[in-house]
Amino acid sequence: MPESMPLGSRHARVGVLTLVCAFALTGTSRLAAQEIAPLAVFDSAWSAMARTYFDTALVNGRWRAAHDSLRRALGASPTLDEARTAIRTLIRVPGQSHFVLIPADAIPSATNTRTPASATPGTAGIVPRLAGDTLVAWRVVPGSAAAQAGVRPGDALVSVDGLEVDSVRVRLRRAFDSGVHEANTLFLQVMTSRLDGPSGDSVTLAVRGLDGGMRRYTLVRAAAPGRLSRYGNLPPMMVRAALDSTPVATPRGAVTIPIISFSGWFPVVIQDLDRFAFAARTAPAVIIDLRGNGGGAVGMIGGFAGHFSDSTWSLGSMRGRGADLRLTANPRRATPAGERVGVISAPVAILVDGMTASASEFFAAGMQSLGRARVFGETSAGQSLPAAMLRLPSGDVLMHPIADHVDASGRRIEGVGVVPDTRAPLVRKELAEGRDAALEAARAWLAESLSRP
Repeated sequence: MPESMPLGSRHARVGVLTLVCAFALTGTSRLAAQEIAPLAVFDSAWSAMARTYFDTALVNGRWRAAHDSLRRALGASPTLDEARTAIRTLIRVPGQSHFVLIPADAIPSATNTRTPASATPGTAGIVPRLAGDTLVAWRVVPGSAAAQAGVRPGDALVSVDGLEVDSVRVRLRRAFDSGVHEANTLFLQVMTSRLDGPSGDSVTLAVRGLDGGMRRYTLVRAAAPGRLSRYGNLPPMMVRAALDSTPVATPRGAVTIPIISFSGWFPVVIQDLDRFAFAARTAPAVIIDLRGNGGGAVGMIGGFAGHFSDSTWSLGSMRGRGADLRLTANPRRATPAGERVGVISAPVAILVDGMTASASEFFAAGMQSLGRARVFGETSAGQSLPAAMLRLPSGDVLMHPIADHVDASGRRIEGVGVVPDTRAPLVRKELAEGRDAALEAARAWLAESLSRP
């Protein structure tokens, strides 16, 4: 029987699931070729998709006809490659992204078979991103093992625990014939999962600086910051929420703009987000940093958006198998203590990047389409469809959507992502100089907005 990836809820985010998959796959043993029944691989894939896909008319009509035809063509004893080809033909029928068959050998096996030092999520302090085709240290957490060892923002990551980074990127790109964007997103999720791990364990790195020099490190992971979340069937994870600020110059002098950032939409940070939003009520503007926020409990976005909405707004909707979910911003006009307050009517800037996914894309797209926020950074992951990850008997992984989503204007962002109003791609040299292009672009827009009479 195939092994199903954990699904936290009906509307659980694919970003989390993909990351979970990345963790899980690193421990997957490869099946010997003689143990694989190719027909069982094909049947498992079809069974999962037919059972969960939201458009039952398609499932029971044109798609089933295509399945029956392909099944007959496979005959009694197809090879595994023939079964894979048939699956790839089948998943093209709906004409959507998010259907992907990832061969078992596209994601590397684990090289570390040691017993974990702890069950506590840990980090070496490196947040990776792509600058063009190069995996770089986007952020190096101050005080972390990476920072103390000398890893710097803008350094190119060449290998992680002996795994050649470029080889993973190339293999995943080959697996995603639907587009480079999705391959890059999964690549980042896989590499993040390799950099992070149990607290107390170590990770070895080879990095190349801007000067071309190679450096090697062995870093011991420390406990990851944040609040421990146990949500649905997802593994324990640390969720961070923070309130920072940045100055913005105006003709009337510099003003302080709050920055609300958080790594996921999970109940453990609801009170933090509300506290931050209520504290920002009198601010001249607000910046919401969703970079690296892969989603979570999609039901939370309506409550948070209500801090910025003076009326009940639609943020979009989701259509699942036999159920619809409308995403609505409900005005937050009272504090938890019952004090009446107004909503935030000041300008809002949202920062996104290629690791902004699912519920975060719902929120950003909804606020953008309503004209309530301006978006800065890089195009988001384009993973707006809740999807499941299924391990097939061959060890291959099938990603398939289980619900549809459109934003408030009827726009689909699946496979496309939230396109920033102002693009700010990562540049290694700027990272090394300590610059944050997306934040700088947001500050420039706010300075102009706040300078208007």
